[in-house]
Amino acid sequence: MSKVLLVALPLLALAAWALLRAWRRRPPTKRTLNVVASLLLAVYVLTTAGLGVFWVANQQLPVFDWHYLFGYATVLLVLVHLAFNLPTAWRHLMHRRAVPEPAPPARRRLAAAAAMLLALGAAFWLGLRQGRSELRLDLAADGADHHEDAALVSLRLVERFHAHTSHTRGGVLLRAAGGWQEPPPRFRREPERPRIPLPSPLDPAIGPSVAALGCALWHTAGVTSTRGGVPLRASPSSGALFSTELYVAAWRVTGLPPGLWHHDALDHALERLADTAPDAVALGLPDDTGTVAAIVATAVFGRTGHKYRDRCYRYVLADLGHALENLLVSLAALGLRPRPLARFDEVPLAAALGLDESVEGVLAVVMVDTDTGRPASSATVAALPPTLAVLKTTTPAELTVAMHRLSSLRAATAPLPRPAPLPPPADVVHPLPPAALPPHDVLAAIAARRSVRRFAARPLPLAALAALLDALALGRPRLSPALRLDLVVHGVISLAPGAYRWAPERRRLHAGTAPARPRAASRAAALEQDVVGDAAVLLLLSMDRALAAADADGPARGYRHALLEAGLVGERAYLACEALGLGACSVGAFYDDEAAALVGVDPRQAWVLHLVAIGTPG
Repeated sequence: MSKVLLVALPLLALAAWALLRAWRRRPPTKRTLNVVASLLLAVYVLTTAGLGVFWVANQQLPVFDWHYLFGYATVLLVLVHLAFNLPTAWRHLMHRRAVPEPAPPARRRLAAAAAMLLALGAAFWLGLRQGRSELRLDLAADGADHHEDAALVSLRLVERFHAHTSHTRGGVLLRAAGGWQEPPPRFRREPERPRIPLPSPLDPAIGPSVAALGCALWHTAGVTSTRGGVPLRASPSSGALFSTELYVAAWRVTGLPPGLWHHDALDHALERLADTAPDAVALGLPDDTGTVAAIVATAVFGRTGHKYRDRCYRYVLADLGHALENLLVSLAALGLRPRPLARFDEVPLAAALGLDESVEGVLAVVMVDTDTGRPASSATVAALPPTLAVLKTTTPAELTVAMHRLSSLRAATAPLPRPAPLPPPADVVHPLPPAALPPHDVLAAIAARRSVRRFAARPLPLAALAALLDALALGRPRLSPALRLDLVVHGVISLAPGAYRWAPERRRLHAGTAPARPRAASRAAALEQDVVGDAAVLLLLSMDRALAAADADGPARGYRHALLEAGLVGERAYLACEALGLGACSVGAFYDDEAAALVGVDPRQAWVLHLVAIGTPG
């Protein structure tokens, strides 16, 4: 049954009943219609208020935002209305004659008013108290006296953060007051600084030139279209909030003076931040004299945090992963060689760019080379002693900053031992047919990419799914080897609906334990989002916890890399779908436990980080 019909059904039933009574020459009285309409009004208003209070909570909006305030007020008014009118409605329904009731004593009225005020005060206090992110991330307090101990402590803190920011149905009421100020502007712009307009990205040049660099920046985070007055970027973003900002340290770019630059995405221009670019070592980067430029990617936390709150750091990393994939692909298409760095020091980079890392954090760096023969593993930044800083948090804003500090290079720890590879599952195996993406212009695919929110009810060909999975290149990670892929198949030709694990090295799907109703279970796990339930395939990207903890700079850094990798793979799915004529939509809002149960992921071994819905555009 459609949502429109379901919502309208009580009203249609009332109209049909009134027409039937009129046809029988026994039309309902005004009093009867008033009573029935009042009861229906109470049901609809309470439902609307309930959705505003509880459903919006699932969207991680601040509890005392306008949605909640009006929801609480509406519930209060309905309760008052029912208190005055329910006895009359009940007598009418029981066919009893109305009898005037004596007014209650003044003391009783005052007591009722006091009880109501006390209940409202208690609800307000609980909303403020229960929703606080009172999560303590404190390396020193957790007993990390030595570098070796710090790795285990870091792992425990990551586990604590992930559990705290995971959605569950029972955790809805534990999310309340926010710690974010008003959302910052959608774009960072400094018009008082010298600026250079960039050439049109639709007429790119090849090689280390300002035209090629500008083209890559536009295809990473530029405005590619506008919908409903909202500028949309080249890469997807949770809630269309676009926290990513891009900076350039230019050393040897033809047509661009050396220096530090900020990319103004709205005007597609470069703003000069410094007349000279410090050398790579001074910026906390590898000493590499052959690099023509370094592109620094940051996140303005407040853009995402004011809506998604505790889950902010997870969202900005996945969003940035999508943007990074576009950057890497664009640079390669323009004759340059990008090298994403796993190790860089955020502190000197933020200082050189004039950033307050409690507001805007440095999250990724890509070195741009021209020498295609250079080995991928060039010199790296020297190891830094871990900083065991106190990271006590009481608000979502503080939690985001604390987690950013915990995953920075200054808090790096020794890696935990790398686990032995797991044997392949001993279950039903489905080899996939040979398939490849059709020839396509990757820059045009990025420019045309949009998140598809409506899918047609058509199954995918198995060959299209095979080409898509090959294009994800899970066997060739950029930053983290900890990512693995599961699928929930809703509609693929020659493949039964259910759960599957993708084995990229053998190009096989291993059948898992399927939910009884995969499509309905997927929709429910994704907060009842239609785009997930209507998709032909749902991709679930999970992080192997042991592999992430074995990151060279410790578990917290490994957690950051895994979230970035999830975004990288998610964007590959977008671009592959563009080549195949399919649609994709990344999803970050889901019940973590239910998403894991869809494909039998054991939370003790892995965490679901990212979802991508795939289907034929409707």
